[in-house]
Amino acid sequence: MNKSLFKRLVLPLILLIIIAVFIHIFFKKADGFFLNLSTELIGILITICYVDWILREHEHQRWLSTDNRIIDRLQILLNATISGLRDGLCFGIDVFDERARNSRNAYAAHKDVIRVGEHIISPAALSRVKALDQAGWTKLARHIQKSHNSVLSFLNLFQNRLSPNQISYLLDMQESLDKSLTYYTIFPDIMGVPKDKLPKATTSPEELQQFGCESTANEIQKICILAKNLSESTDQIKA
Repeated sequence: MNKSLFKRLVLPLILLIIIAVFIHIFFKKADGFFLNLSTELIGILITICYVDWILREHEHQRWLSTDNRIIDRLQILLNATISGLRDGLCFGIDVFDERARNSRNAYAAHKDVIRVGEHIISPAALSRVKALDQAGWTKLARHIQKSHNSVLSFLNLFQNRLSPNQISYLLDMQESLDKSLTYYTIFPDIMGVPKDKLPKATTSPEELQQFGCESTANEIQKICILAKNLSESTDQIKA
């Protein structure tokens, strides 16, 4: 039952029932009228709740197949996002569990991808980002930009069938993907450049490079956490 129906109809009925019972108990001259009224109101309340449940169950069954397909696409989006970070940060496929990789079970493979994001990519994000050369930054940026566009497309297509939490997580992920490219976008001639070849500047290019790596790694860690949260949200829906 949605909040609007509860506030506008169910809650007033409950208050009327309480008032009717109170009057019946403390004002005996009412001669059972308010007791009968409260009984009628309880019957109406039960009917409303039952009809609401029937309609919601019907709607759930009508959309069940479509919602499951949307969840599958969301998991594919998360797989692609984490796998893009994995490739961009130069992790090989050996980080995946061989049993999950060879199981031909899409759900098991997805959970293993989320595990890699949380326990392998996230802890090593800063050291891996610092080790990137200019070609590596270009490759990582390409993966991140692709994921950023995919998240926006997914939201545009399916936001009406997503929960508020899922929409919030996806918006946060889109923001972190965008922020992770901030320093590379502004300073492409600094990120990944060897220290002995950094350009002369008023602001220390070494400091800018350090801040850029830390900022990018921090956003990558956020992306991995958000991917985990989104994955868990799909488990709750399918449960």
